[in-house]
Amino acid sequence: MRTRSAGKIVVMICLLLLVVLLQYEYDATSVALPSNDTGGLSPFMIREIDMGFNSTAASFMWVTTMPEILDLWRGRTEYFSDLAAVNAVDPKLGYPYAFSVLTLPIVPTSSYPQALAQSFVIGQEGLQNADPDWRIPYYMAINYYLDEKDLKDALTYFNIAADTPGIPQYAERFALNFGIGQNERDRVRDLWETVYESTNDPAEKARAEAYIFRLNIFDYLDAASKQYKTEFGVYPTSTQELVTKGIIPFVPQDPFGFTFIIKPDGTSDIDLTKLPAYISSEPTE
Repeated sequence: MRTRSAGKIVVMICLLLLVVLLQYEYDATSVALPSNDTGGLSPFMIREIDMGFNSTAASFMWVTTMPEILDLWRGRTEYFSDLAAVNAVDPKLGYPYAFSVLTLPIVPTSSYPQALAQSFVIGQEGLQNADPDWRIPYYMAINYYLDEKDLKDALTYFNIAADTPGIPQYAERFALNFGIGQNERDRVRDLWETVYESTNDPAEKARAEAYIFRLNIFDYLDAASKQYKTEFGVYPTSTQELVTKGIIPFVPQDPFGFTFIIKPDGTSDIDLTKLPAYISSEPTE
């Protein structure tokens, strides 16, 4: 038992010495070199001497790399080489990818024209290499939708985010319900039908089918609501009224577990105050 404890102490002392070495090199060269300079040590060498604490070493490097993104406003691009070094030490560390995807699009094009394109490249690297992190595809989806006006890729990455373990309730709600608005419904359905027809992945095909089925339910409820108004002069106040008045035999179940509602203008929607059991049972972040 004492031998095991002594071994842990030796490991921690060595790790501390590594951190001190990196900090010393940083302090000595901070004027001339990027802020996470490792004194000539390559990512491979750092991995060799950090005794398996790759994540810890990469985290220390990331702390000094992250502020460098502000240098992009001045046309300096050391951030990318230092980010690559962090990723090389621990490619599974998700936050550097997510931070880059979220932050790069706000860099002015006058300072760094490739910032948005670079954010997508880094995001793809994160999806391939990092431990599952919902933030990476979620932020990519936002960038595609807001900056590129690309609904197809936005849908793709919101779907990936919604299916990533650990996504918080608010993000999963938004990702699952993205594109259900009446104005975008036909276009979104066409996109999911393309995915359904083109993929050979059974899980991806089943998920695309669920999205298509759901959008068809919205159209079905909208049509029933219009018929209700034709017969009774007003829109129904709930989906259940469509059943009790004989407009439809029953209210279809949402494949993602949400509850359908009828809005005052007669269009169908999702009640975001009533979460599915698999979401509401999770702790709120």
